[in-house]
Amino acid sequence: MVFLTTVILARLLVEEDFGVAGYALVVMTFLEVLNDMGVSPALIYYRKDPEATDTAFWLSQLIGIIMFLITFFGAPLVGAFFRDARAVPVTQALALTFPISSLGQTHDVLLRKQLSFGRKFVPDFAKALSKGIVSIILAWLGFGAWSLIIGQVVGRISATAALWWVMPWRPSRRFVVGWVKRLLSYGINIVSVDMLGMLINNIDYLFVGRFLGPSALGVYTVAFRFPDLLVMQFCDIISRVIFPVYSKMKDDPEALQKGFEATTRYVSLVTVPLGIGLALVSRPLVLAFFTEKWIEAVPVMQAISIYAVMLSLAYNAGDVYKAQGRPILLTQISSGRALVLAPALYWATQGPQTIVAVAWVHAVIAFISGIVEVGIASRILRTPLHKVVNALQPAFFSAAVMTAAVLASLFLLNAANPWLQLLVTIPLGVLVYLGVLWFFQRDLLISTLKILRSALAR
Repeated sequence: MVFLTTVILARLLVEEDFGVAGYALVVMTFLEVLNDMGVSPALIYYRKDPEATDTAFWLSQLIGIIMFLITFFGAPLVGAFFRDARAVPVTQALALTFPISSLGQTHDVLLRKQLSFGRKFVPDFAKALSKGIVSIILAWLGFGAWSLIIGQVVGRISATAALWWVMPWRPSRRFVVGWVKRLLSYGINIVSVDMLGMLINNIDYLFVGRFLGPSALGVYTVAFRFPDLLVMQFCDIISRVIFPVYSKMKDDPEALQKGFEATTRYVSLVTVPLGIGLALVSRPLVLAFFTEKWIEAVPVMQAISIYAVMLSLAYNAGDVYKAQGRPILLTQISSGRALVLAPALYWATQGPQTIVAVAWVHAVIAFISGIVEVGIASRILRTPLHKVVNALQPAFFSAAVMTAAVLASLFLLNAANPWLQLLVTIPLGVLVYLGVLWFFQRDLLISTLKILRSALAR
């Protein structure tokens, strides 16, 4: 749904529409970290207790209302930051998502804690479907940037309604003050980590929007969409599953160690070929789906695809820290990364003054920080670093051979239609990647296929 929506909206809207909506969306991304003050991960971490669940629900409602008021009345500051008055009303409209989302937050976390991801599919799909349909209709009617904003609000309403439908739990009127302190004391550490994470992952939007303008922000947003959808959303889904699983393993170091190695191996088998493949075919992809008017997004998409790969390799390291009750490590790592990233992005927007430079700065720093995060996780779990490297080796070796085959085919089809290039290079890349795995890592490939077959059968 997100893929189809992005393609259609890119054809109906112009760069500036995505940029104006992007002002509000990037600000909301930062503020949403504060929306439940870490109550959701705290509920996952602590043992099941009805009083804690009820308290978490009512606490979330209070925080949602407070966040709405802060965002609505603070929206003029957003307009002043981006030096564009159009940012104010769109930010105020999106502030409605705070109280709407808070109504379903506890239901969402209970589904995740129970590992009920089959039922969680319903609200996630309802959100994507309703948001996509509403945004496309309004864009077709000429609502411009507002089509994206209204679609976001409708999507949140649909998701919340679906959560209440699929999760039978209902809150009582209990509100235990003692649980408030316990939930917030754990949650604050998570919030500080998540806030730094959001700052790191979205500070580029702030710099691009402020210094390079709405059109550049629109192109950057669209270029980010495919790598985010194919690679980062996959990692986010895995992380949502892995954290509660790791939490159950926290008292079994050997199981947690094996779990970390296995997760790293299987995640890389997916994200490495996806990210590298997307970087290779980004030009025909943009021309075929988005048309010539988005050609500026090609080099940005290439850099962001590599950035997504680098980030994915250390994505579950943070879940190890949280499961071990040491989220402070994530805070320290993220703080160091932010201190390096901010001046680097400022240089990219003031020196080269291009969104391509911004994207590559992100990729390089993600690579360096990824090495640090994996190294620390290995030390905590007492796992030799060479075991982690060995877990990554099959994916990178197979992807290297795949890269050579795809580049050769793109060279031969240089003058061909973009659709033809995609129809040839994508199947070729998949076949070469799987073929190399079959030849050199047959047992790993067979075990992966068995896991997929078992998951699909259920």
